[in-house]
Amino acid sequence: MIPSDHFVYFYNEIFRFLQRKGPAALERYYARVADRQANFTLDAFRRDGLRGLYEYWERIRIEENCGMEAELTSSCYHLRMTRCPSLSKALESDAGACSVYCDHCPGWVLRVFSMAGIWGVYNVAGRTEPVCELWAFEDRALARRKERELLSRLGPDMVRSNLDVVPPFLVSSIDKADRFFFMNRNLEKAFSFLRTADLAAIRPGKVEIDGERVFAYLSEPRLAPFDEGEFESHRRYIDVHVPLAGPETFATYTLSERELALPFNVKDDYVLFKTVGERLVVRPGEFVAFFPPYGGHKPGRAADGAAEKHRKICLKVEI
Repeated sequence: MIPSDHFVYFYNEIFRFLQRKGPAALERYYARVADRQANFTLDAFRRDGLRGLYEYWERIRIEENCGMEAELTSSCYHLRMTRCPSLSKALESDAGACSVYCDHCPGWVLRVFSMAGIWGVYNVAGRTEPVCELWAFEDRALARRKERELLSRLGPDMVRSNLDVVPPFLVSSIDKADRFFFMNRNLEKAFSFLRTADLAAIRPGKVEIDGERVFAYLSEPRLAPFDEGEFESHRRYIDVHVPLAGPETFATYTLSERELALPFNVKDDYVLFKTVGERLVVRPGEFVAFFPPYGGHKPGRAADGAAEKHRKICLKVEI
């Protein structure tokens, strides 16, 4: 095992290197870390909400010997890091901590929160002391109130949030979809259809909802092995996938500038590419929405790798 002081020093130099390359390089790094971390945390965050956050960071507190205080209420999870072991080691190094060292936590955490429909607000607390604070909410209005309060006291350089972020994808239950309607003017119409239509009676094929703004395809595909096939991404339409007969596994991937530069089929609104993605399982009663242009996905995968019959609906929602 690599000693923690060694990999902290290594992280520190990675952040210095990426900082020299510019903000886009750092953001791309955070996006890839978020993709990977979602593989381990997203299911608990979306299933258990704020309780899932509390249990995750309690494990971190014990495993990493953090000085940490946490409070969980029905509306807020509040974490206060009183001694971050990672930044402590970076500050003790001969080179000192990179000036953006503390941004890597909100860099990935807030991205995963967005995927789970949780709103987070960070106080990065100056970056020269091993302390910070995080507030997390399921009510966006409460998160906005906390963000405004912190900004009035601390200024924009100390505060990070995901309140106005549209993630590459998000996954939640259909009954909680209202909290995401601010992201797109057509989402409410799409979910109104989902909630009122007799989906069991719809035959496979295209389903008209609101002209070219919102429509759907009901299909009965055979789920394929996870590693087969190509990823897809869109620019005109959000893909909202809803499994109707058992769980469906997806491969997820946040596109880079390299994939965005691939030849794009404008007429049919897609680009295909091969890469290695992360695994996401969506169950009946839930949905996953992939947002253009970064929401790369490979739908229709089987959880156990074997082909099996399935029934689902995919809504196309114009951005």
